[in-house]
Amino acid sequence: MKYYLYCSAGNTEGLDEYIAFFAIAEDGYCSRYLEIRSVGHALKYTEDKPADEFGALPDGPWDALEAAKPKYGTLNEISHRLFDSAWDGIQAG
Repeated sequence: MKYYLYCSAGNTEGLDEYIAFFAIAEDGYCSRYLEIRSVGHALKYTEDKPADEFGALPDGPWDALEAAKPKYGTLNEISHRLFDSAWDGIQAG
């Protein structure tokens, strides 16, 4: 399992500002996803709850090289501990 922290600040693609935490399984697909919007809303998705009216678990295999392009913002690999701390500490809604 690999874990990433993404921040859209500074992107050149016109994306709204948000941060996101990704848990990427050995098969290359996202198994857990936490998104925190600048307005304070948090969205959480898992394989058991892949989507709702606000968003969805990222689809398709993870492409770290594509996601790390500066035009999208910044991407950093993080520890399992940091991911779980964010996951457990943030309530969706």
